Amino acid sequence: MRVGLFTESYDPVINGVSTSVKTLAMELAQAGHHPVVVAPRYPDFDDAAPGTDGITVLRLPSWRTPFNPQNPFAYPPRGPVPSVLREARFDVVHTQQPFGMGRHGRACARRLAVPLISTFHTLYTEYAHYFPLVPRSMVRWWLGDQLRHYYQTCDAVVIPSRAAGKLLGEIGVPAQRLKVVPTGVSSAPMIVPAAVEQARRGYSLPPAAPVLLFVGRLAREKNLDLLLGTFTQLCLEDWLATPPEEHPILLLVGSGPYLDACRERVRRDGIGPWVRFAGFLRRNELASVYALSTLFVFPSSTETQGVVLSEAQSFGLPCVLTEGGGAPEFVQANVDALVVPPVDTAFAEGIRCLLTDPIRRRAFAAAALQSPLRPTPAIMVHRLLELYRATKEARSASHPLTDRASRRSSSGD
Repeated sequence: MRVGLFTESYDPVINGVSTSVKTLAMELAQAGHHPVVVAPRYPDFDDAAPGTDGITVLRLPSWRTPFNPQNPFAYPPRGPVPSVLREARFDVVHTQQPFGMGRHGRACARRLAVPLISTFHTLYTEYAHYFPLVPRSMVRWWLGDQLRHYYQTCDAVVIPSRAAGKLLGEIGVPAQRLKVVPTGVSSAPMIVPAAVEQARRGYSLPPAAPVLLFVGRLAREKNLDLLLGTFTQLCLEDWLATPPEEHPILLLVGSGPYLDACRERVRRDGIGPWVRFAGFLRRNELASVYALSTLFVFPSSTETQGVVLSEAQSFGLPCVLTEGGGAPEFVQANVDALVVPPVDTAFAEGIRCLLTDPIRRRAFAAAALQSPLRPTPAIMVHRLLELYRATKEARSASHPLTDRASRRSSSGD
């Protein structure tokens, strides 16, 4: 099966969406299918990377926004579908966003008369702050209207969690169109101890210092002010007399539009000696960082899934996260993670509880490694292939003439 995966986020960008698409493409290729990733052009990046055998990548012209310069966006579709997409002869189109590349995917699916499936990865209504000159209520209404209109044109909508489905239901997307398929997370690779020690030295982490890890895009909607405020509170109330070599360190991995604000907050609060900004790390570099950490701290309440939580747990990291969004659906509260209200006192108490109780922390770590809630890539691709086939069969039954035309196009007739 030739599957067109249309996405705004792909290598070298690393976030939950790009991780999901890369995992899906690799699993489809390994199962003997033909994934074609269609993404915005990223200057000076070579798609011929190790581990991409069987994956075709097509790049479309792109532009950048001042509020998110690290992530290029495709220009909106205008005029006829580009020949490179018409000639791809997809059996199904699977978009990852309702905007930008999602519109290209929809136009392509219509041109080829094949099913259109889309995954709802992002709680877009929580991004209204990126339009500061427009009332937030108006932005949320407009975003909801755009989501409803796009997803009503899809044959099926993939949601990674029940929370994501609840939001789409509230804006009018029919429940029968939704299919829950979380992004699969691979098992943690073997880590060489020397690589962990090298990473510790690289970030100037004392051997006895506990490490609180955050991985994700540094953006306002990730609730990083809660994380930094909580860490400041703990530094002043709990760790004031802690020897420097044993003082907990907050390690933030990622980049994004809120980086400068985070740095300024760290400077203003006087916690600079105990905070490290690792910046953008590739997947192979992240393994050592997960392995050296003590706790995974995740303040965001705007996730449809929170893939990094499952990644952290695959390394045996206990987690402290906040209520809200889809992330809590993928942990076992009070077994491998603490799920707390999104306020600094509760978040601080969760961190304090696990740092001061090594027996409970080890129990959480053991449970995290064996979590039955961590979705696997194999299960993900199996469910999606079932969905692809079901939508093709449904389309064949309801549109027999266009389906025959699509098959002739795919076979080159």
